[in-house]
This record gives sequence, C-alpha cells and structure tokens, in this order.
Amino acid sequence: MQLILRRKQVPILEDTFKIKNRAFKNAHLNTIYASLVRWVPRVKFTRERIENAEGDFLDLDWKKTGSKKLVLILAGLEGKSTSLYSRAAIRYSNKQGWDAVCMNYRGCSGEPNRLLQGYHMGATEDVKFTVNHILSIYNYDEIVILGYSLGGNLALKYIGEEGESLPKQIKGSVSFSVPMDIKKSNERLNKWYNWHYIKWFMLTLNYKANQKKKQFPEALQDYKGFFMSGNFVYFDTHFTAPANGFKTVEEYWKLSSCKPHLPNINVPSLIIASHDDTFISDNCYPKKEAQNNEHLYLEITRYGGHCGFVRNFFEKHWWMEERAFQFIANLEGKTSSKSAKKLAFIEA
Repeated sequence: MQLILRRKQVPILEDTFKIKNRAFKNAHLNTIYASLVRWVPRVKFTRERIENAEGDFLDLDWKKTGSKKLVLILAGLEGKSTSLYSRAAIRYSNKQGWDAVCMNYRGCSGEPNRLLQGYHMGATEDVKFTVNHILSIYNYDEIVILGYSLGGNLALKYIGEEGESLPKQIKGSVSFSVPMDIKKSNERLNKWYNWHYIKWFMLTLNYKANQKKKQFPEALQDYKGFFMSGNFVYFDTHFTAPANGFKTVEEYWKLSSCKPHLPNINVPSLIIASHDDTFISDNCYPKKEAQNNEHLYLEITRYGGHCGFVRNFFEKHWWMEERAFQFIANLEGKTSSKSAKKLAFIEA
C-alpha cells in the first residue's frame, strides 16, 4: 500500500462535520441519540472465542465479506459488538468491501470473564493478543483500527507502545472522542451536567464489580459500590486499580492514558474530537503532539458531543464511519479531488 498523505506545517484538519438539523447542536442530544436512540439494523455475527495463557478468554464477533482487508473495532466503556455505533461501523465497513471484527472486552460479550482482571482504559495486552491471534490465523494484508472513546485510548496506546514493532499489516487508525488524560477526564465527568451519564455507567459497572467481589472478596474488600452509587474516581480507586494490579489509582491513570505514547505512533492515525464533548478534558485535544508527529492527524469539530456526530434524524449512514473511510481511502490512494480538499490543513 502506498501512503499518499502529505504533511504541511499546521496539524489541525478542517472541521468536516456539518450539522443538518439544528437540534443536534446540543451536545447531550447528540451523545444520547447516537448511543441509545438511533436505529441501526442488527448484524448476524460469527463468534470466535480465543483463550489466553492466563486462563481467560475474549470473544471476537466477525462479519466477513471475503476481503483481505480488515477493520478492527474497539468499543467504548461498556460497549460491545451489538452497540449501535459498533453495528453501524461493521455494516459500513462491509459495504466498503472490508471484513470487520469487534473485540468484545472481558465481561462485555454477555458472559463474565473468569479472572479478577478485567478490561480497563489501558488494557492493551488484550488488543495485542487479539491482533497477534488474527495475524496468526487469518491472511489479512491490511488492518485498520477504529476506536471509540475508551477504545480510541486503547488503539492509540497500543500503536504507540508497539512503535517500530507494530505489525506491518496495521496501516492506520481512526479514533473518536478519546479521554486521553484519564484523571482529568474523570474530573470533568464529575461535573453536575454529566450526572446522568455517571449514573448510567455506574448501573452496569457496579453490577459487574459486585459479581467480582463475590468471586474475589479478599482482593476487593474496600469496594462498596451498589446500584448507581459512586463515580469514576471512587470506582477506579476501589475497583479498577486493585482488580488490575495497580498499586494506586494514580498509577492506573498515569500508566493507562494514551497521551504519553502519541509521539511514538508511526502509522497514519486520525484523532477526532468535538469542542462540545462534555466527557473529555481540555488537554485531550493533542494539538502539540499532532504538530510534532507527522503520523498524527487531528480534527476538532465544533459540534458532535461524545461519540455522537449525528447530523440529522433518520440518517442511513453515520458521519463517523463516512469520515473514517474517507481517511482510509486516503491511505489507499483512492481519495477524490473533492475529498482531498476537505483534508487540507487549516489554522486551529
């Protein structure tokens, strides 16, 4: 594959997200409509379970077209293959002639994982294990990773950690709404205008954590969450960090954030974030990192919410998938002159 993307001096891409219905200028409507309301047809998956050396498993949900090209989808917090944006990405990838697979995180495929260790913001060992499995079993020439929120953090951290050792089949990545500074983003999520998101996430997170506490009471004796109680600071302090072998919550936040790994990314990677995203902190817009790394591309949109980017009611295709494949087409040298103009660099 010949890469045709060329850098100029300014690292910020033109905002190509254009609202068609003024209602979606509201960040909360955009976020909630995309994740809960919008209708996306179901996908008939083929499930593959892979076992790791520690005695745990990951479930991969496949939808193939017979292609030599693959999109690997990494969902957001508590996301899975059946999430609306995952289904939309899989269906759109197939229409573009690509195979698609969603890596369901531990405990997110409909069955609890076996170990105390689960998925978290920095669990790139599971991404690496999945990629290596795919490459050892299947014969793909090109792999592109699509990451949403937590999944975007995993994608960027994995690619940055691997650096020069990244498998040659991985040609690039596209990540949306990435909370790349976990500590600061958790503080932002604790603001009053995000209370409904916190309660929604805590419902399923506390349920799963209490199931783990029944299995491993000694390891989680300080965790006392229930129903919709707590927030991410409490949850990470008393569950995520101890369950995944971190000495402190500060260590978990520091070691799991992808931002320190951005300078080491060496394949074209597009990062998309909206100005009105109420989840991520101000330092999650990596302008300096994009300016200093020729492989990073940053597009900051005016609207879009958190992993929303809905333009209108009853759209057939989401802007996120259209934008991702516009970038992928650039990697393959298939960009039209009209699309190329949209990729021109402008001042931030």
